[in-house]
Amino acid sequence: MSGVKLFFAGDFCAKPSTSIIQVSDELRDLIRSCDLKVVNFEVPLKPSVSLPPQHDERFFQHDDTPAFLKDIGFNLFPIATNHTFDWGEEGFFKTRNALGDGAFGAGDYNEAYRVKVCEAGGVKVGFLALCYAAYTGVFEDVSKHEGLGCAYINDLVVNHVIMEAKRELDYLFILPHDGIEYIDIPLPDIMARYRDFIDYGADGVFGSHPHCPQGWEEYKGKPIFYSLGNFFFNSMEDPSYRAWNRPHWYEGICVVMEINEDGCHYQVVNTCNEGNVGIRLDHSENREKHNKSLCELLKNDKRYKDYLVQLYDELALGRMMPQIDRTLHPETLLYCTKKIMRAWIKRLRKQDFVDDYVLMTFLRNSTRNKLLLRALDYRANSK
Repeated sequence: MSGVKLFFAGDFCAKPSTSIIQVSDELRDLIRSCDLKVVNFEVPLKPSVSLPPQHDERFFQHDDTPAFLKDIGFNLFPIATNHTFDWGEEGFFKTRNALGDGAFGAGDYNEAYRVKVCEAGGVKVGFLALCYAAYTGVFEDVSKHEGLGCAYINDLVVNHVIMEAKRELDYLFILPHDGIEYIDIPLPDIMARYRDFIDYGADGVFGSHPHCPQGWEEYKGKPIFYSLGNFFFNSMEDPSYRAWNRPHWYEGICVVMEINEDGCHYQVVNTCNEGNVGIRLDHSENREKHNKSLCELLKNDKRYKDYLVQLYDELALGRMMPQIDRTLHPETLLYCTKKIMRAWIKRLRKQDFVDDYVLMTFLRNSTRNKLLLRALDYRANSK
């Protein structure tokens, strides 16, 4: 065994052309020094088709994104995300074709749950990309395997996939797309599921989706990174757009891992998005302090629970609800009033009323409804 070097990065989306993005030589050299380089391809490419209108914006990124990422050095692209099918099957196939053999985590049922296997330096490494139950595009109905979709993180078949894959692999890494956006710690449910992966045989977990770095831990000697944050994310046409209300949106963490005869060793490096036109390593002391505080929070059960109580209180009072879901937020009053009026009109016309998009989105999103239930339960028990 000569060994293999891996690089893990978080979410990537560039709606403007990537030609405006400058990657620092230091970061580019680090990525290229590795053999297997993973970046989460969060948003699909836009196909040349017309689709019916939908409630939420369909996200897409520029057609030159795949070539840009490959030029930096990336060669593995998990595409099991909540946006993979924003542009239907056409968008999915255009994206997968542009990424080539490096894309994995979505397709028909067998393709979605297939472990991506790579060999380098005498080491056989596997990657499994998974996604939470988004409104569309995920095989969340475990009895239905037809059509196209992403691998569902809580399908029990995942546990068997991990166990079977480990019989053939030296190392297996899980790439889950789950968690609550813009919150800098994982919920207990997320922590339990990610630890499950290790229990079933995985050698590491590298999460995405919250869009900000979260803490990490070693569980049974294996690393679990709950969120790598954004490697680069600009879903607006205008490069000058700034997501000011999103803490740590422009910060990401990447992991450099070396596997050799001595075992598996990793190093965490910080990155930052500079004004939507640059990506570089961030050596600032503040970033190191922030990372350390999050990791220490996860190690201290009392501090972690106290932080959760604070979080639940903010959610129950509605101060953070716009970032989590429209449900129960004061701004929803007008929306709900309109819904009630429409429901009665349809009842008078003897029509069915089952098209509540917001309600369906909320109920299908297991991570969000668990969060809201925890917040409501805390609020009820604190009176």
